Amino acid sequence: MIIIRFAIVTKFEWRDNMKAELECLPCLVRQAKEMAMMTTDDSAMQKRIMRRCFAYMSETDLDKSPPEIAQGIGGIIVSITGVKDPYREIKAVHTEMALKMEPEMDRIVEASVDKFLSGLRLAIAGNIIDLGARERVSHEDISGILREVIHEPLCGADPGRLESEIDEAENVLYLADNAGETVFDRKFLEQLPGEKITVAVRGGPAINDAILADAEAAGLDRVATLIDNGSGAPATVLSDCSPEFRRVFEEADVIIAKGQGNYESLSSSDANIYFLFRVKCNLVAEHSGFPVGSLVMLKSSDSEPDE
Repeated sequence: MIIIRFAIVTKFEWRDNMKAELECLPCLVRQAKEMAMMTTDDSAMQKRIMRRCFAYMSETDLDKSPPEIAQGIGGIIVSITGVKDPYREIKAVHTEMALKMEPEMDRIVEASVDKFLSGLRLAIAGNIIDLGARERVSHEDISGILREVIHEPLCGADPGRLESEIDEAENVLYLADNAGETVFDRKFLEQLPGEKITVAVRGGPAINDAILADAEAAGLDRVATLIDNGSGAPATVLSDCSPEFRRVFEEADVIIAKGQGNYESLSSSDANIYFLFRVKCNLVAEHSGFPVGSLVMLKSSDSEPDE
């Protein structure tokens, strides 16, 4: 039998949507450099990409969220190189790594005294597969997720509250994040009533975030209705999403939003959102109130966590 630990913090102050800060700029430059080197071996073109990205970042509105700025960088890469999905092969590798771990995931869930909680923890721990926040994600990183599911505390809102709201809801919208991570999401979604779950992925390539092809490779279409949000931002930027997605968003009784990008873009929304993510940088740690490395579930309407 596996016992899953749960912990909460004692103080939390909800804040507005995250805006880009100076600390975000080195990470955005790293992303631009990585995409430039992935899409072309031509050093002159790489330098051209970086000059364009530097110019764009020098002029962009820093009141935007970091994912909105990252979307602009991605557009520059496509316009210069014509490569629309630089991370396509890496996403496939991460998905394959995660699929090979599925038997162990199943053992963890089946042996747990609370299958909902163990599936939830798998989904949150899987958020390590994030090339927007990290330069590399190794096989060892992904394998280590299973150890964290058992040993790391879960911070924030009460999982029982989310479970009750899902039970009472008619429509639940699940906002997916990174490819590969989507396999861990499926282990959680398998614990939910699939007939009321809609999973939304990005509408176009955005770093290593999942698009429809990635989600299907992870099997999400087998456990829920699968849609895309019509946007190529590495987050859920509602103003950039399709009218069809915005309608689904507005009609959802419960929204589960995976990853830092969705937290950055939706944290001030008045929708009923549960954010599931791993804290990966000091800026998100300061904004959310949880230390770097924490596995976190936050409810958007809460001014402080459940006690």
